[in-house]
Amino acid sequence: MKTRNSLPFLDLLGHAEILDLTALTPLPRLELDLGCGKGGFSLELARRHPDTLVLAADIKAGRLKKVGNKAVRQKLDNVRTIRCLGWELIAFQIPDACLDRVHVLCPDPWPKDKHRRHRMLSSEFMQRLSTKLKPGGIFHYSTDDLPYLAWVKEAIAPLKCWIPCDDGIVDMADVKTEFELLWEREGKSVTHLTWRKA
Repeated sequence: MKTRNSLPFLDLLGHAEILDLTALTPLPRLELDLGCGKGGFSLELARRHPDTLVLAADIKAGRLKKVGNKAVRQKLDNVRTIRCLGWELIAFQIPDACLDRVHVLCPDPWPKDKHRRHRMLSSEFMQRLSTKLKPGGIFHYSTDDLPYLAWVKEAIAPLKCWIPCDDGIVDMADVKTEFELLWEREGKSVTHLTWRKA
């Protein structure tokens, strides 16, 4: 009988408690891939930075099971998968000042006017996100959608807690998510921006 090794995911949907990070890792650095999708970026991040715990977060349980299976097969013991809503995780499930870097890569742009209220990235979200990062922590955002790019730039511009920076992802600049590879095959370009917590 064939057995499959799997990394169970933490299911935080609907839970109000703060995540106990000391129970998860003794590692000195913590990065969050919020909306990790198929997990290619999260796994490469973990491979390149064995001193970092990588939290791969997504709403879809099936995706997280696959990411967990890949992490076990690749012997990456510095990956933890979390099922959550992004705004809940940032609002109250992650402790303050614990993250070194947050990646929000190719999030759904909700392009129709009537759906824009579903966009996760707003001034309020990004203000709250800054409280979860350590001083000097990095927020990394990417998109192929030019209106969403403009939306995020406009939302973050008045926030004094963020300073645009060019060196926030030099260690990962060559890594592309599955969505980014798909968009490139379709002839679309993906813009990456980073900000440092002031």
